[in-house]
Amino acid sequence: MPQFARTKLLIQEDCYRERPERVTINYVGPNPMKLYYKVYELMKAVFRAADSDIQEEKYSWGKGEKEKFKVRWYIHKDLDVYTYLFLRVDISGYGDEKSGNAEIRIKPVMRTEYPQDTIWQRSLFYEMLRVFWHRSFYFRKREEYAEDCRNMVTIFNRNVHEFLRQLRDESN
Repeated sequence: MPQFARTKLLIQEDCYRERPERVTINYVGPNPMKLYYKVYELMKAVFRAADSDIQEEKYSWGKGEKEKFKVRWYIHKDLDVYTYLFLRVDISGYGDEKSGNAEIRIKPVMRTEYPQDTIWQRSLFYEMLRVFWHRSFYFRKREEYAEDCRNMVTIFNRNVHEFLRQLRDESN
């Protein structure tokens, strides 16, 4: 159950801490428009996200000689009461059934929020206890979440690459 706090302490880290990673997949080939539906399907499957966990922020689709498209999704996946994954997935490209190109970018971050609404939650003693608990116990759990995030992004990346191979093979 997500907490809705007016005031909160937010800790955000890239899933790839050592080297913040923006996974980029480039595609040149037929039918790049099919990526829209496939990427949405893969986001739901790989990140175990419901439709309500995915928000489409931008959507631009132009028809002409070649279709031009640009889409941005945000995935908000709760991991526990304090931590959630927040992924941005961008797709852009143009093309038709014979040729085109597309780019998919993924920015995975992990966020932990501690509410600070009450006098107790804003007190120095509470903050000392929270920091002790976070460093002693919760830090390991966040490490596991970051590892899960990296694994899911890798699986997503592999599945997209497999779909792109299928698109190329269909045209041959």
